[in-house]
Amino acid sequence: MPKRFAFLVHPLVEPARRVLAVRTFRPRLALGLRPADPLGDVAEITRLSFGGVEGVVMGVPMLPAELLADQELGLRAMERAVQEAAPVAFVGLGSVLSVIAGRGTALQAACGIPVTTGNAATAWAASEVVRALVAERGVKRVGVLGGKGTVGKAIAGMLGDRPGVEVIVDPQDVRSCGLLVGAHTTGGQLEPASYPTGILVDVALPPTLSGPPAPGCEVYAGESVALPAGWRRDRWGALFHVVAGYGIGSVYACLLEPLVALASDREQPWAQGKKLDVADVRAFGVAAGKLGLKVRMVRKSR
Repeated sequence: MPKRFAFLVHPLVEPARRVLAVRTFRPRLALGLRPADPLGDVAEITRLSFGGVEGVVMGVPMLPAELLADQELGLRAMERAVQEAAPVAFVGLGSVLSVIAGRGTALQAACGIPVTTGNAATAWAASEVVRALVAERGVKRVGVLGGKGTVGKAIAGMLGDRPGVEVIVDPQDVRSCGLLVGAHTTGGQLEPASYPTGILVDVALPPTLSGPPAPGCEVYAGESVALPAGWRRDRWGALFHVVAGYGIGSVYACLLEPLVALASDREQPWAQGKKLDVADVRAFGVAAGKLGLKVRMVRKSR
């Protein structure tokens, strides 16, 4: 089996689905003349390679609400995507695809290939961003919104060993925190006016804030990783990174989970289901570091 993985993604909004349809040569879908066919419209978006590992990014044409409403159909679409990308030795999931159908467990059972959700990479990247900001700004109180969830709990665990810093899970008074981490499974959990100043490191999709941030609030991307030297992509890869990530020079951390697994000869998922051990998050960080992967500090524009 080659060192090759499939990474499955989906559009977050209807305009993004139409962009996906242009790339995958579905003209009627691109023009909005018919709804997506979740099985027939599954298609390859781009290919990449790094560190002796190849990746195929596959698009599933379902929006978040559609995936949550019909998880069985979403699972069948993911199975189709894995079949179209074959042969692959690992599968990674993006956004809501990592939440539905048992968070990777049902897809792994169906295709017989390790499936990893991206949560370990996300927790690692967000923790690295927070650590850098805490050191730079002298923050004393860090609040983790969604801190009882899979990713939020792992982030809180990763930050718990920082001397002189208090980590608060789901703080009632967000104004008392110099820095917040947005880690809810879904976003829109915080009114901008309730956090007018301070720093927000956001990993939620949609974003944690229900509207544009207040003028005194700084918002940083929580899982942006700088593209390392030696990263290769086809002609659609640059556009994919701009549309789906944080710019042409960045990649979402979750995409790296299957890549790092294959590069380090790991046979088990880094993260799957609701359980995410801090030890696995740390192990992912070590393996990513050996490959020269580093987070990229990206401040989001208002």
